[in-house]
This record gives sequence, C-alpha cells and structure tokens, in this order.
Amino acid sequence: MRRSNLIAAALAAVLLLAGCGGGSGGGTARPAGDPRPGGTLVMQLPAEITDGLNPLEGSDPTVMGIISGTVYSKLVEFESGPDAEGLKIVPDLAESWEISPDGLTYTFRLRDDVRWQNIPPVNGRPFTSDDVVATFQALKQATQVHQWMIAPVTDISAPDAHTVVFTLDQPYAPLLEYLAYHFNMILPREGLDGRFDLATQAIGTGPFILDSHTPDVEWVLRRNPDYYIPGRPYLDEIRRPILTDTAAVTAALRSGRLDIGTTSDVNVADELRARDFVITEQAGAPISFYLNPTVEPFDDIRVRQAVVTAIDWDGMGESIRGHYNLTSLLRPDTSSGALTPDEVRKLRPFDPERARRLLAEAGLPNGFDTTLMVQRVDDEDVREAQWMQADLDDVGIRAEIQIVDPGTGIERRRSHDFAMTKALRGVHLPDQVWRDFAPDSIENYALVADPALDELVAHTRTELDPAKRDDLYRQLQERMETQIVQALYPIQKFDYAIRNPRVQDLWPSPIYQGKRLADVWLSE
Repeated sequence: MRRSNLIAAALAAVLLLAGCGGGSGGGTARPAGDPRPGGTLVMQLPAEITDGLNPLEGSDPTVMGIISGTVYSKLVEFESGPDAEGLKIVPDLAESWEISPDGLTYTFRLRDDVRWQNIPPVNGRPFTSDDVVATFQALKQATQVHQWMIAPVTDISAPDAHTVVFTLDQPYAPLLEYLAYHFNMILPREGLDGRFDLATQAIGTGPFILDSHTPDVEWVLRRNPDYYIPGRPYLDEIRRPILTDTAAVTAALRSGRLDIGTTSDVNVADELRARDFVITEQAGAPISFYLNPTVEPFDDIRVRQAVVTAIDWDGMGESIRGHYNLTSLLRPDTSSGALTPDEVRKLRPFDPERARRLLAEAGLPNGFDTTLMVQRVDDEDVREAQWMQADLDDVGIRAEIQIVDPGTGIERRRSHDFAMTKALRGVHLPDQVWRDFAPDSIENYALVADPALDELVAHTRTELDPAKRDDLYRQLQERMETQIVQALYPIQKFDYAIRNPRVQDLWPSPIYQGKRLADVWLSE
C-alpha cells in the first residue's frame, strides 16, 4: 500500500475513535446499578511466567500483572478511579506519611487492621512494621534488578509495630514513586526467612489469594475474605488464561469465554466496539530505538544524527499505530517533564536532505550497509521496521532487517550485539528512564557514557521542587536528542483494553495496578 493511502487509513481510524468519545468507551452499555458481590472475571494474561514469582529477583511484567496489588500490597499506591489523573500517590498499607524538611527522613504510619492471608506458614497473623523492615532489608541484599530504586536509603527502622522510618543519605525525589511502583511489594517475614519459597508461592495482604496455576494454560486467584477494606473485593474469583495471539483473544471475547483482553490493533478494537464491547484506549509503552556507538560508522555522531533525521517518525506513527504520541524519552502520560510534540519536531526534524548532508560530511556520500534488529511482539513491530528501512534507504542507508523474539532481543541488547535496534521499552517513571543510561545499568543498551548527562540526572534526584525538576528533565531530553543521539523513544503507542459490558468499574492505569481489581464487579 502506498504511504499516502496508509496515512489516510490511519487517520480514518483515529476519526472513528474520536466519534466514539475519543476511544475511551464504546458499545451501548447501560447503567448497571449498585455494585454487587460474586462472580468470576476472566481476564487475558498475555504471557506465561518463566522466572518464578519472587519480586526481589525478577522484573517480568507478567509476574507484576498477576501478584502486584492483587496478592501483595505496597506501602503506597498510585491512585486509580474515574477521576484519577497522572501518578498521584495515595495510601495503601501506610495510611499516612511525613517527610522531614531536609528530605532525609520518611516516617510511615501503618494501618493497624491488616492481616496476612490465612495460608501456612503465615496463617493470617497481623501485618506489622517488622514485615516492612524485613522486605526492604532483603531488597538491599537482592540482585541488581531494582534495588537501585532505594539506593539512598541507608537505614530502615521500626520504632513500634505500626511505624516505619526510612533514613536517607541525600534527598531523593523519586522515592515515593518507587515505593508505589509495582516491584516494591511488601512481603511477609516468613517468606524472607525461607519458611516458604517466594519463587513458587505468594502470600500477601492484598484483595486476592493466588489459588492455582496450570502451566501454559491459566492462573487463578480467589477472593481474600480477610482483606482490610470492608466489602472488597466484590469478585469471588479471577481467572487469567494465557492468550498470546490476537486472533485467539478476539475469538475468546466474541464467544464470551473472555471478559477482558488487550490489543494494539485499532481494527480489532473497532470491530469489537461494533459488537457492543466497551473499549478503553490508553497510552502504552514507548517504541525504543538504539544506535550502537561501538559499531562503525555509528561511532560518528553525524551518522547517528543522519539516521534519526532521515526517518519520518510522525508518518510512521500515523500509518502503523493509528494513534500515537510523538515523544523524546519521557512519557507524557506519566511525566509533566516530557517534551511536547512540537519541541520534539524542532530537535528531531524529518529532513532527508539534512541527513544526506550529514552523511557526506562524515565521508559517506554514497551511504552504507548496516542491520536493523527488531524485537517482534506483534505485526506492528515489523511494519515499523519496514517503514524505517524504506526511509533510511531513501538517503543511502541500506539496512537489513533482523527479526528476533523478545528473549533473544533482550539478550542481544544487553550484550550490545547490534548496530541499530528497535523494540518496546516498558518504563513508566521519569527517573526510571534515566536509570537505563547509568554506567552500571544492564539496560544501557546503547552504551551511553556522558558525564554531563550523569551530572544532570544526579541533580534531578536531589531537586525536591517539581517545577525545577521538570526543567532538568527537559534539559536531559534535549541533550540526548542533540549531543548524544544513541537512544530515543521516538513514539509512544496506544493500546486498547476490550471488556464485556458486564464488567463494571475497571478504571485504567498507566502502571501495573492490581489493587484496582478489588473495585471491579459484574452486572447481570
């Protein structure tokens, strides 16, 4: 299909979404009345877990989707609900907290009405500050997966059974956000002491109990009758069948075997909207793009600048995704420090003539041959790579596409075995983005090593004024776009959550937020 036709089709899809309330709803669902208890919710799980359930040792998003906020609770949580915007932090196990004026002491007052799930060896005992201390002490000793999130915390103490104090060696602006993030679940002392295997069993304080697992088929959760919020959860059971194929998800939704599924394909969303399903459109993961500066000719910044200038990122977003955000590094749905689309276009214009001039200046007037590794999760990933390949070819950069599975893609990125590569990068928080480019980060795929960048990042972490911190974030993005040009998240895709109209009060969240499932109920 010609590019002009692709864009026209994509614009038509976006206009259709706008006619249906901006894509945030759909179907003809009628008022359902008051919440009622009972029933089983069947909700797609997009992949099987491969590395166990222990949140101290892994970062598998599938694990987080099953146990974070559902089985395990956290000290604090990101707000969800009909009026939630951005990343407002609200209480969970901590009912209140205080931060000292110098930013070096955080005091959390814990709820006194929380019990662990009634499963041996924890047996429904009361939750106390000792569990919190034990969790974060264990995180300090754990692998490098995410212990850096609390690196400035030098001491965690419990003055009494319902108070926890974090002492820091420097102000650390992201701390509350990281405590609300899905990795940082509070675990029972018994699991941390080895009295049960955290990799195979989860015993938490959350609204649901992990009930059973059939490998490669399904995970099942059941209602926790001792959850600390009276009357919650409404559901008796949540079943998570493992469905990775869009066609299988669509068929299961049509037949009624599945209540909730997700897709990034606007055509699938539109078809099911017409069948009376409720569609919620939500900003998803950014597309990531990395250039390896140790592979010639990408050691020359002029070549890297030529690559990113040669690609029509707006056109790619419009034609492949249908709905997208043009971005730099930070996500506009989770950070007020994200650059606007116009600011991105100014820093990274689509300008093939400039790309050709840069290549000539770098001694490559006839271009060069290279490779583009693409990690395939869905068909859109490959089509984006083909779009990039065509744009690069127009300026003389002849890129052979190498399609790999997610596991291979992660391994090759971490070992820097690529010239150019694109994938998805599931980062949410502003500071989390910059952690990727730290010298000791295994996710520093593009080998970014820039002292000025590191100095700016360090400043953002000690700057407690949000407006000043956002200004630093903008400076960081500008430097990455103009002075480094080794990594960018050029567009952010949108996903579509598709649900049967009987599913009520399932509010969207940009973060894996399982606690919101406690509010879900099923109408007649």
